[in-house]
Amino acid sequence: MNGDLGEKETRFLEKARQSLLASEDRLDASTLSRLREARAKALEAADEHNRGFFRIPNWMRVGAFATAAAAVMVFAIWVDPPKPELPVKSLDEFEMVLYADNLDIYEDMDFYEWLAEAGNNGGSA
Repeated sequence: MNGDLGEKETRFLEKARQSLLASEDRLDASTLSRLREARAKALEAADEHNRGFFRIPNWMRVGAFATAAAAVMVFAIWVDPPKPELPVKSLDEFEMVLYADNLDIYEDMDFYEWLAEAGNNGGSA
């Protein structure tokens, strides 16, 4: 750090340090005791704040959330439920299944042809 500072700044910092150390010697015992207690409490609070398994930096939480969201999206897009196969493979079979209810019409085809002819002839039989 001293390599980055100029020579004047280095001398100033050294004088300030010596001045603070000298003023420390002039403090009474009760003030020194309170300062030490305050320092110990501050260090303890900082240590408790940074300690623990679940203490994770905020930037890491955001990254973890983004990764989890991306994984859910990829899973939702790529994992597609299997589509059921159609019971009919060809178009002819499909038409037969589609018109399965109307097969009764084909059994009485002669009757329906006669009915159509009778309707075209003006309804007289």
